[in-house]
Amino acid sequence: MIAVDQSIAYTNVISKEYFFHYSEMEQVIEDFISEIGDANLTIKGPMFYALKNIPKDEDMYIELFMPVHEDKIPSTESLKYRSYYYVDEMLMKRFTGNYEALTEFVYAELLQYIVDNDLNLASPIYHVFGGDESIQYVDVKVSVFSE
Repeated sequence: MIAVDQSIAYTNVISKEYFFHYSEMEQVIEDFISEIGDANLTIKGPMFYALKNIPKDEDMYIELFMPVHEDKIPSTESLKYRSYYYVDEMLMKRFTGNYEALTEFVYAELLQYIVDNDLNLASPIYHVFGGDESIQYVDVKVSVFSE
């Protein structure tokens, strides 16, 4: 089931862009979290990312985001800071399980919903990680508009 009228809204958000082969995702996340730690920032979470390309040849261009507690950050060349990050008018599909296998199906379902309802894409596809030790899930979100 696809949820409508969803949003992403966080304060004090750090982000960094990456271009990499999808198999390196775990190392990219570790690098991002490490850089946040090196900047002495306190993670508030949840981590999310925007997929900024259609992954051809299995290469991904993403921007990783992490809300932090601090409202000021030290100057850094690679980390961007936003006091507020907001995207609205989003569709959302949540899933648990095999992330790599299910992502393609979730994309297909969201894109079919967009076509069936005469909507237009207004954002990259976002992946918001959630859950706890017992169950973890991913919310896949995309902003849309109608003409």
